Amino acid sequence: MEKRRVVSPQVLASVVSAGEGVPLPEGFAAVSIEAEGSAALIPLCVVVRTAPPAAGTIDDGPLIILSERLDARCYLGCMTDGSARVLRWIELWVQDTDGLIDVPPAYRDAMHNARIDDRWRRWCRMVEAAGRADGIVCAGWEHQHPAPILVDLADLRSIRPVEGASNGYWLLCENDSLLTERGLPAYGPTTHRYLYVPELGSETYFIPVTRGAPVNDRCLTPEEALGIGPTRVGLNLGAGMMMARVWQGVLLDQHIDELSGEKVVSSGGAGSTGALGMNGGRSVLDRGLGRGLITVGRAGRLVETLHLKLRLLADAVASVRDAVADIGAPMLNVRSESFAVARPRESFGLPSEWAARVTLREPGVGVGIDLAGGEATLYMGPGGATSVYSPGVTGANVAGVGALRIRQVLADSDGAVIEARLVMQERAVLGPGDLVWLRVSVGGQRLDLYATPDFKKSTAATEIPLRTIKQPLSDSLRQKIKSAEGVNIPGTMFETLPMASTPHDLYSLAVLGVRILLCADRPLGTACSDFQDFARYIEDSAANEDDDKRTPLEERVRRVLDGRDPDGEKWRDAIGPQHLRREPWDAASALAVVTPGLWCGVLAALVRSIPGLGPDSTSKNYAEAPPKAPERVFDPLLADLRPLVVKSRSLVVSDTGSNAEIRSLILSKSKR
Repeated sequence: MEKRRVVSPQVLASVVSAGEGVPLPEGFAAVSIEAEGSAALIPLCVVVRTAPPAAGTIDDGPLIILSERLDARCYLGCMTDGSARVLRWIELWVQDTDGLIDVPPAYRDAMHNARIDDRWRRWCRMVEAAGRADGIVCAGWEHQHPAPILVDLADLRSIRPVEGASNGYWLLCENDSLLTERGLPAYGPTTHRYLYVPELGSETYFIPVTRGAPVNDRCLTPEEALGIGPTRVGLNLGAGMMMARVWQGVLLDQHIDELSGEKVVSSGGAGSTGALGMNGGRSVLDRGLGRGLITVGRAGRLVETLHLKLRLLADAVASVRDAVADIGAPMLNVRSESFAVARPRESFGLPSEWAARVTLREPGVGVGIDLAGGEATLYMGPGGATSVYSPGVTGANVAGVGALRIRQVLADSDGAVIEARLVMQERAVLGPGDLVWLRVSVGGQRLDLYATPDFKKSTAATEIPLRTIKQPLSDSLRQKIKSAEGVNIPGTMFETLPMASTPHDLYSLAVLGVRILLCADRPLGTACSDFQDFARYIEDSAANEDDDKRTPLEERVRRVLDGRDPDGEKWRDAIGPQHLRREPWDAASALAVVTPGLWCGVLAALVRSIPGLGPDSTSKNYAEAPPKAPERVFDPLLADLRPLVVKSRSLVVSDTGSNAEIRSLILSKSKR
């Protein structure tokens, strides 16, 4: 299928800048995607371009794609009234498995259609259960496959294609037996998808709607069967499940920059209010609301920013925890772009930033592979481009084709373990923590194996000793492998799969904390490097202390920042609270305003969230997580953030009720 380009920010801004309550700007139109004959008074629509792009700009296509994922694509949509006014901007999420053709084979095999559909339904239930302003606009497509949807650009209407002879709709074929009977891949265990006409029964033709899907003489192309062309494009050609979700229009990065003092023009969306809401870019505490009760002025802006940013981070951590608990697998793709910010329209006297709430925009990409007969699970991501939010432990480090020499097969009633050597063309660095996926053909039968390097330290070699993880094998297959002992089996596909679980996401959230708290005046890469250097420095200081007398982490951080450490000034400049806002603060003054105790608690919480860094890390490595409740990995960070949010709020607004209670108690004591 055709790969399309995500819309440019300039085009997106030109569409939504007018906001809600007005018609779409010239050059764009809303096409209803409700089924023909639907009685919907406020239809769901997809936004299309009706005019060619301006000269010198990139052609993003007629449909406005907000984001692309491995198994989904998100379009800009809207809900309109009878006057064609936009009532609500909508994200139209459509299942699309095309992206999986470009991922490593082990990941692609794990992400089969049955699993893709199950994860989609879980994600929709999670969003739907939230029941808030950013939730689902229920259309009936969330949990079952609709008919394909095409968009006729000439008539500005949507089409559900039908087959001419039978007048039956083309639908997604989930009938595995029919597909295999016709010589095509089954639906459930593969990522290939085909349309068919149920009314034609076994005489139906099939339309492949995924890239690389095998074809035969019973297959038609989308162009010849559905009329796909320049004026008729596919919105949901593959009949994937769909979800319409209220679009917030404010990404987390934009909101962070606004809180940091940078004026950013909002791109619209539900609850969007422009730069810093009703304050026109000024902090609410800069307006002098009740001196003595509220910190005001320059110092007020700094403590307010810290409080609001800590709330953002806590919201993001909680949303990831909830998603992991619902899906039952790590996300492995957490980054700032994963989140949007819901900012309600302002109420009198309260800016939208104080009611802002972080929402998770998209689900994770982590998939599990059951090992040892289902007793253990390996989680992996799709690999690809590296990111500052990733510790670099997921995806394929080494992949290729080599020769496998089976040394011996050790079998018992629970399964079999194979000792072998993998011979590769190039030297590869493997360690005992790596897992190696092998696809080998034995006696004409394909077999997938998972093995660990059989040595104690990492090494670079072209021949690696391996020991497979025990797995059940049939007696016949075991005998075939036994007969291959001592034989070189060429053409063995292999791929290294470093193990990862929710501690990977915990690391990503620690980096997100750096993005939120330490990047107002510098790039994330610089801030992240400074913070990680500081974290290693702090953990190294613990190595010289007796385990029974180790100083608490917060105190060690404070000892460095308050001048008792010879490198204290260097570290205050690198990771001090002056980086919270784009204002000229020196490190010592900013630290005095937010208080050393609070700021050291913030840094300690982030240090503890880096897995395997040292004795203070709450996770020993990136694979360690409770097998039945992987979301618990995030609980220590949430436990750290809750009191920090409360303490930062006390710097902003005094607890007058508690103060009055204490004062009355003192007075009553003094009268006795």
